[in-house]
Amino acid sequence: MAFEAAAAEWEPAPDDAFEKLGFTPNPGPQTRFLELPDANIDVLFGGAVGGSKTFSLLLYVLRACCRYPGLQAFWFRRTFPELEHSVLRQLGRIGYARALGCRWRADKYELWFPGSSVLTFSHAKDLKEATAFLSAEINLLLLDERTTMPPDVVDMLYTRVRTGVPTVPVLGIRSATNPGSAGHSRIVTDYIDATGRGEHEIIDANNRRRIFIQSRIGDTPQLGADYLKNLAGLPEKLRRAYLEGDWTVFAGQAFSEWRYDRHVVQPFTIPAEWKRYNGIDGGFRAPWCTLWAAEDPDHRLWFYRELYAAEVGETDQAKQILAAEAEDEHIAVRYADTSLWSVTGEGKASAEIYAENGVHLTAATKGPGSRVTRVRRTRTFLADGPACAHHRALGRDKCPLAHFFPQCANLIRTLPTLPHASKGDPEDVDTDAEDHAYDAMSYLMIMMGGGPSWPDVTPPKESPFDGVELMEARGPFAYRTDEDAPERDPRQGATQRPPWA
Repeated sequence: MAFEAAAAEWEPAPDDAFEKLGFTPNPGPQTRFLELPDANIDVLFGGAVGGSKTFSLLLYVLRACCRYPGLQAFWFRRTFPELEHSVLRQLGRIGYARALGCRWRADKYELWFPGSSVLTFSHAKDLKEATAFLSAEINLLLLDERTTMPPDVVDMLYTRVRTGVPTVPVLGIRSATNPGSAGHSRIVTDYIDATGRGEHEIIDANNRRRIFIQSRIGDTPQLGADYLKNLAGLPEKLRRAYLEGDWTVFAGQAFSEWRYDRHVVQPFTIPAEWKRYNGIDGGFRAPWCTLWAAEDPDHRLWFYRELYAAEVGETDQAKQILAAEAEDEHIAVRYADTSLWSVTGEGKASAEIYAENGVHLTAATKGPGSRVTRVRRTRTFLADGPACAHHRALGRDKCPLAHFFPQCANLIRTLPTLPHASKGDPEDVDTDAEDHAYDAMSYLMIMMGGGPSWPDVTPPKESPFDGVELMEARGPFAYRTDEDAPERDPRQGATQRPPWA
């Protein structure tokens, strides 16, 4: 190939890439990230802004491409403009790594290295764009601002991490990100919580070491005090996410009303007389979710069971729902996404398959504005109302209108991390995020009332006539209090005939 011939003319750069670029790592997290071994590992460098995360990724991949001839590295952002405004500008500031003998191919957005390594800059905002890389061989995958990319897009790119050349190693995945956006929930689960916020490593299902390194604003002293002051003046959510690297709250969080200690309660035996309902969100490649909720006499909802799994067929979904229920457990109504009634070609609708297997569904309300209505109804149930018996026993006079048993693990995990929509109606949730449990829950909620209401204990307003003696009625219109008033002339009001009559 012409490229191989051209690459053979270049002298391989020695393993002094940082020195040639005039770069010295900052002590702390950046040094730790760059000192990790060149191995098939999965590393996330994330948290506060200003921690030099993107530049750390760039320096790492430049050195790796110099160290390993023939390495195929791919750098992804969600959209191409995001590439242009971030890493490509940083690459331009260091002269497109000409000090390392690199050549920049602007027509292909590729950086070619001595020894035939190539760093390709690409974008993938959805599965359609991600599947364009199905035949790619990615030895080193770099994901910048990873939470902005939908989790299923990231999963697809992970499948391309491999090598077909024995002399070229697989160096795994290196990611950088701030809190928030569509991938926030997955990041919190797989990296933040799984590693004890970076206190330890884990081994994932692919036998890779998974490592989380927390980024903090003070890790980059070159930023200066003015930059810190600007961040300190942000609204609370932005400040906590960007300045402090707080993963429990982020800008654009759809349901900031959520509090684990208030909404999650220990299981108890639900009284038989409480009505029970299902909320169902269909799916196959994306997870399917079924939730069970009971309505107490005050119209609160108690979510007590969950099924959540991917690649389960319609028949098995129905069977698993019935298998999860007790023999004497009666479900009043099973509310489901209207898409389960859709039919392609001459096939049967999913709702019909469900019914054939003993699970009869009712379509949840769906139409113009219903998505935003579901968001509002969810907030209604997450908000406080008069305390239930459980919370009254704890000395509280109020509690949320919806409670959740720990068995609803995926709902509890994903609901507080759902962001607002980044496109379409900003009042909606981001449909690229992991919203399957939320959908199942909100299909049920939108079909219910608004829960209990506060009793009217406001004292009546003081009447302006208090203390004033009321007049005694005198006929249908007149009022008097003077008992000595003269008697009415009997001719008053009488009908008289005129003299000419």
